[in-house]
Amino acid sequence: MTPVVLVGLMGAGKTTVGRRLAARGSARFFDLDAHVEQRSHMTIAEIFEREREAGFRTRETGALLELLSDAAGCIIALGGGAVLSEVNRNALASSGAVVVYLKGSPVELAARIAGDANRPLLGEEAVTSLTHLLDRREPLYAGTADVVVDVDDRIVEQVVDEVAEAVGVKRATDGDVHYEPVNVGGGRDYVTHVGSGVRHHLAEVLPPTCRRVAILTQAHLPWTVDPGREHRVFDVPDGEAAKSLSVVADVCGELARWGMTRNDVVVTVGGGVVTDLGGFVASVYHRGVRVVHVPTTLLGQIDAAIGGKCGVNLPEGKNLVGSFWQPSAVLCDTETLSTLPAEDFAAGLGELAKYHFLGAAHLDQLDLPARVAACVRLKSDIVGQDELEQGRRAILNYGHTLAHALETATGFGIRHGLAVATGLPYAAEVARLLGRIGRDRVDEHFRVLDAYGLTARIPDGIDPSDLVDLFGRDKKAVDGVTFVLDGPTGVEPVMVEDREVLLAAFDVFER
Repeated sequence: MTPVVLVGLMGAGKTTVGRRLAARGSARFFDLDAHVEQRSHMTIAEIFEREREAGFRTRETGALLELLSDAAGCIIALGGGAVLSEVNRNALASSGAVVVYLKGSPVELAARIAGDANRPLLGEEAVTSLTHLLDRREPLYAGTADVVVDVDDRIVEQVVDEVAEAVGVKRATDGDVHYEPVNVGGGRDYVTHVGSGVRHHLAEVLPPTCRRVAILTQAHLPWTVDPGREHRVFDVPDGEAAKSLSVVADVCGELARWGMTRNDVVVTVGGGVVTDLGGFVASVYHRGVRVVHVPTTLLGQIDAAIGGKCGVNLPEGKNLVGSFWQPSAVLCDTETLSTLPAEDFAAGLGELAKYHFLGAAHLDQLDLPARVAACVRLKSDIVGQDELEQGRRAILNYGHTLAHALETATGFGIRHGLAVATGLPYAAEVARLLGRIGRDRVDEHFRVLDAYGLTARIPDGIDPSDLVDLFGRDKKAVDGVTFVLDGPTGVEPVMVEDREVLLAAFDVFER
C-alpha cells in the first residue's frame, strides 16, 4: 500500500483518522508526536519547556525522516507544525507518500480541543491562536497536500470514508476474517481489533522503537503470537494466585535480568488474570513500558483488556493494588474463543450480561463476534468519557460489589464472571428496595441471565452478613458502600448506608 501522511492543524483529527484508516487497511500507524516522545523520553510539553520550539522542531524532523525511510504500507499523522520545515516538505515530496490535508476552521478546531493542556502553542485564546497558525500554515498545507478533506461538521467515519476512497484504502479482509477498529479514548488513544485471526497482526501494532517483546502468558494456553522481533515467553501461574505482588516482583526481576528496557513492550496472551497482571507489570516496570493485550477469553475481550485498569489482589480483597495503564493496542481474536472450556465461556457471558443494562440491550440478537465488538465499543465510549473512574466509568462496576465480596469470601473459588452474574439481580433488588426501579426490571435481569444459561446463587455456607461486611472493604467504598444501581435515568453510582436494605436484598435469590 502507498504510504499516507496526514497533515493539518491541531484538532483536525489526524491521529484518530489515521488510526481508523490504518486499522481499516490493516496498515501500520505512526503518530509523529508520539514517535518524537518515544525517541526523546520526554513529553512534547517537556521538550518545549526545556528546548523551546526550535529544539522540538529539530527532533520532529529527525523522527519524520526515520519514519519515511521505511514508510511502505504506513499511515503517518504529522504534528500541526511539521510542514513549517522545508526539509520536512522536501522529504514528503520525495517519499512517494500521498499527503492528505485535513482542513478545519479555527472555530471548529478550538471547540474540539478546548481544555487540552498538552498543546504548548495553543495559549488561552484558542480561536485567535488557531487563526494565526492557520494564516501562516494554510499555504504550506495546501502546497504539500495531494488531497484536501474538509472536517468541519462531519463525524470521524465520514472523514475516514472520504480519505480511504481518495487514497485507495480498502477494508482489510482475509476470507471471512474482518478487522474492526474500535478507538478507545482517555489518556491515550489506541485501537482494538476484533475478528478471527487478528492475533497474527501483532507485529504491525508494535511501536517501531521496540527491540524486545516480553510475552506474558500461561503454560496451558494453546495460543501463541509472533511479534516479529526478539522476544521471550514468561509463563505466569494459573488462576487468581497469579495476581499477587510476589508474582509481580518475580516477573519484573526476570525482565530486568533479561535486559528489557523502557522502549520495549509487554504483550499479554491469556484471560483476565494475565491481562490484569501483565498490565500492572507494564505500568510499574521502569515506571511504565508499553503493553499490548491479546485476550483469549470472552471475559478478557469484552472487559479486562479494554480501558486500562489493571491490578493485583491482597488477602483483604480483589484488585486492591493497581493502576490505570492504557495499552498501545488490543487484539481480540475471536478464534481463540472456540477452545474455551464451558465454564470459562460461561464466566465471560456473566460479564457480557452486564452490558445489557449499560446501553446494549439487544446483545442476545447478535452473533458472537458482533457481541464482542458491541461490548468493546460501549466500554470504549464510557472509558473515553472518564478514564480514571472519577464519575461515569463507575457504571462498569454494575454487579461487581457483591461479585468481589463473593470472590473474597470463597478464596476466589468462584469465577469472576459467574460472580458478576449473581451480583446483577442482587444490585437490581437493592435498587427496587430503595424505590428506584420496579419488580419487572428485576425480572428482566433474571431473563437476561436465563438467555445465557446463567444462574444467580449464593454458594452454600456463605453468610450474607459476612458479605455485607466485605462490601466496605471493596476499593469502591469511600464513606459507605458505593453501589452501582439501576434507576429511572439508567445505571449510576449510589451511596447505600442502610445495612438492613443490603441484607434484605439477598431474598431475591429465594425466588
